[in-house]
Amino acid sequence: MMESLRNFLSGPTGILIILLLGLPFVFLGTGSLGTGFSGSFGSINGEDVTETDIALASSSAVQRFKSIYGDDFDFNLLDEDFKNQSIKQELILQKVLQSEARSLGFINESTRNEAKKAIIQSPAFQIDGIFNEGVYEAQVNSNGYTKESYIDVMTDFSASELYRDSLNIINFITENELNDLVKLFEKTSDVEFIKINFDELESEIINTVDELKEYYDENQILFYAEEQRQFQYITLLQSDYSDAVQVPENYIDNAYSQYLLNFDNSAQIRISHIMIEKSNYETREDAFNVIKNVESLAIKGDEFSTLAANYSEDIVTKDIGGDLDFFEKDIFPPEFDDAIKDLDINDISDIVELDDTFHLIKVTEKIVEDPLSEDEAKDNLLNELIETESFALMQDDLNESEDLILANNTLNEISEKLDKSINQSDLYSSTNYSFDLTDPEIKDYLFSSEAIIGKPYAIELSDRVIVMSVSEIIEPELQPFDVIQDSVKEMISNSKAKERINLLTSELNLILNEEDQKNFIDTYKYVSEESFVDLKRYSSLMPREVLIDIFNSNSGKTITSEAKNGDKYIVNIVKFDYPEQSEIDQVINEYNAFSEDILQTKMSQIINEDVFQSARVNLSNLVL
Repeated sequence: MMESLRNFLSGPTGILIILLLGLPFVFLGTGSLGTGFSGSFGSINGEDVTETDIALASSSAVQRFKSIYGDDFDFNLLDEDFKNQSIKQELILQKVLQSEARSLGFINESTRNEAKKAIIQSPAFQIDGIFNEGVYEAQVNSNGYTKESYIDVMTDFSASELYRDSLNIINFITENELNDLVKLFEKTSDVEFIKINFDELESEIINTVDELKEYYDENQILFYAEEQRQFQYITLLQSDYSDAVQVPENYIDNAYSQYLLNFDNSAQIRISHIMIEKSNYETREDAFNVIKNVESLAIKGDEFSTLAANYSEDIVTKDIGGDLDFFEKDIFPPEFDDAIKDLDINDISDIVELDDTFHLIKVTEKIVEDPLSEDEAKDNLLNELIETESFALMQDDLNESEDLILANNTLNEISEKLDKSINQSDLYSSTNYSFDLTDPEIKDYLFSSEAIIGKPYAIELSDRVIVMSVSEIIEPELQPFDVIQDSVKEMISNSKAKERINLLTSELNLILNEEDQKNFIDTYKYVSEESFVDLKRYSSLMPREVLIDIFNSNSGKTITSEAKNGDKYIVNIVKFDYPEQSEIDQVINEYNAFSEDILQTKMSQIINEDVFQSARVNLSNLVL
């Protein structure tokens, strides 16, 4: 295992850093994003900018978008300029935070240990849930890192994120500020308003056939049918390859034996320790005498947690009974493993000596699960083999398909080579696309400029491969008037209704006499007059966009507001009322978490603005 982790916890562990399991262990080289970065990149706030930094910024930008829009979000589908700008902003933010973290001493051995721990716990570097150094080395080497340089990168990133998090956790808000927030959101308004109902107005509009034909002739571009496309495809389904999987002789028996061996070593053991550091004493013997004395007290029956509090020189764990959490071989020194391997719960080890410290270790908890039955375990192992090998066989056919495509073979020729049948899709336009498989890449390719009739294209999905070829393209054409007469009527009616509602609004705003205004309103059944008292900011009585306009205005004002459905409101804001203190007290607890969220958002904005305003950016050869 990694020699660099050999002495973890062999001395004082310093300040405990929050484990950053969110480190972006996503290997995205700069080329994968097509950013055009190359050569020397200069510096930001005195921190050198390397190709590794660009890759990390790229990866981090991708992960931040996925955290907002979900794991299926495809960063590469964004506009190239927007992608590059996002990466550059992430780069500046990371390097400024790294500079600040370095100046505050956040980049230290403790942060490095946490980075190592996060690496070991990352599923990307594990086999069957256990860290595998070979996998780790292969992964990082394939992406241009050494084992140690990747730890350096993650240490810097960990320290930067720690600094960022320390700024974001500020959530203090005064009682007066919270009261003001409640007043703002709980205030109400008394309003009088005239409403013009768009749908009712539109329903009364009458169009002549001549008007419809004239509109059709003058706006033909609006009445072209959408382009339609059809495609043929073959499907490589992973489950279809299961029967072709050959199980090697004795494979299941050997795999089961390995399962039992791994299971025997899978017990989770929680430990506590008492540490004496040699450098705190004049001689090794003096330090040994101290740990020996502690051992004798433990043997006499003194509580281990009390002894840890009184004697342990590990400042991080002494106040929590010396608790080191669950033992992990890849993090703790091998001497710890040797000391506890034969201990039961509540047993205490002999004295463990490391280069700089002495330890007593107590086993405080053991979690041992029963293995699966032989039949169940062997079934699982067989299914895992079939799953893995069937996927590999499907990949072989995918590779062959891609080779055949590169060699300009047709879909028919590919189907014959792979012995797969060809299926035919329906005709689709971009708005009525309803293919059984919803993966967006199929639709994107079908309606792209790259899709050429007769040219195959392979798309790899989670459990299958689709090799498709456009078979027919029906170009847009003008639809006959008789076919789309209803659509023409809907368009012209909508246009007339918008003109009419704007004219009515203007006329109403010009009528100052209350009686004249009432007579005007009574003339039209789609115009009404109403009033609300104590209307709330988030009431369902009025459209959201109208409420926003009301509560962004002032008492005594008359405003005109349009709802999303086209309805028009002429609103007289009579007054605003603020809640009494007794009313505030009833709801104030509901606003505590909300106020913290607002404050954190505000803090993030301030931090980001300060970061970008203060950044000393000196970049070269950065093509954006």
